[in-house]
Amino acid sequence: MEIINKILEYVSELNNNIIITQYHALINKEYYRINFKSDFLWKIKSTLVMKRLYPVYPGYYANFNNKDTIRLYQFGIPNYEKQLRRNMIT
Repeated sequence: MEIINKILEYVSELNNNIIITQYHALINKEYYRINFKSDFLWKIKSTLVMKRLYPVYPGYYANFNNKDTIRLYQFGIPNYEKQLRRNMIT
């Protein structure tokens, strides 16, 4: 059962799945774990940083229109994702 769990964990990490399915041998039930190495989770974290730093409310930025906000998020999210990954490694 431990070998199966290791294989499932490895496959989930390769596929960048957020949820890893595992099996508990004693009670014969499956349970789920969060894959903190998932690329999608990094995107969620960086989006939350962007929303905290640059909140999007109607009328919040008087000079911004929707295209500017989309462009800000389009270039800002990968930037903060790189910064978050760099800070986690060091």
